[in-house]
Amino acid sequence: MAKPSVAYAKMRKALLAAVRRIPKGRVVEAKRLAESLNIPARHVVYMLGQLAPDEKELVPWHRVAPTGGDFGKPNGRTKRHIEQLKLLADEGLLLADGRRLALSADRLWQPEETHCNTIWADEP
Repeated sequence: MAKPSVAYAKMRKALLAAVRRIPKGRVVEAKRLAESLNIPARHVVYMLGQLAPDEKELVPWHRVAPTGGDFGKPNGRTKRHIEQLKLLADEGLLLADGRRLALSADRLWQPEETHCNTIWADEP
């Protein structure tokens, strides 16, 4: 595997630091977290999907939910979604209608710091 770029490493470090701050029993939508980091939501999902097993135990990745809390139909869920939903249920976050998390205002977490002016690029 090729060594990640400096920019990727910085983005990943900022993402994991933000995810570590999400309190137990709360979630943040991937889109909102991505906006606060000034990166595409697909990067957030990709980086969290690439966590090594030991990292998954240290970082509460499961607290980053799909936009709208929509996990789709049960028969279309990945193993990762099933694991994520179990971890969320253990924290009291349940699906409201079999697809979506019940995302009340007291369950949504908002990132405190923002990287909106950060440009994630390798130094020349």
